[in-house]
Amino acid sequence: MRLFLNNLIFFILVCLPLQGEEVKKTYIVKVGGIKIGELVWEMSLTTNNYSNKLKLRSKGLLSGLYSFKGDYFSEGISNKNDLFSRKYTHFWQTKKNTKKMELGFEKNKLVALSQEPTEQEKLRLNVYDVENTNDPLTSFLKIMMGKQNALVVDGRRLYNMGAQHSDKTKQTTIEISNYYNLWADHKRNKFEKIIFEKQNGEILPFKMYIYFDGRVFRLEEN
Repeated sequence: MRLFLNNLIFFILVCLPLQGEEVKKTYIVKVGGIKIGELVWEMSLTTNNYSNKLKLRSKGLLSGLYSFKGDYFSEGISNKNDLFSRKYTHFWQTKKNTKKMELGFEKNKLVALSQEPTEQEKLRLNVYDVENTNDPLTSFLKIMMGKQNALVVDGRRLYNMGAQHSDKTKQTTIEISNYYNLWADHKRNKFEKIIFEKQNGEILPFKMYIYFDGRVFRLEEN
């Protein structure tokens, strides 16, 4: 009975969304102990709608050598403790490159995709026919609200996020599987996994580890 009550309390405090929630958090981004950037995450969740807005900027000693900025946005419908993507955009800029992506969703499916610069390769997978897809921010938010799996399309890739929580470490690990590159024949995946920790009663984490291309990006709430 005690184990059941503990699990029930954990589910209520950690997994269920808090309707009417508005959260803003700032994270320091480090690689190998060196600060490389700062991320500001604003999230709004009501009974009917939700939105995510992230701003990533280069910061620290290396910003003079490698400067970057990224803006990410998603919005959609909130219904019965679930989220349904409607719009996703991202903008990424370095000294050499600028990239833009915009996705539109209807009825759990991707219906529109535009990007700059325009991709010259042929689309290898008809991603418009794939059911139950979400943008990456919505997928991450759904898992932080207690979902175990989310199917992600970000305009370049299609993959599944699968979550597993550890009561011992208080961490949730998101593994990446069933990975497809939409514009290439190969299935090489530099995106390995995400580990996050959060406080009871909060949706957004206070600590994240992103494993990408052999490196670990550590994000800690400032």
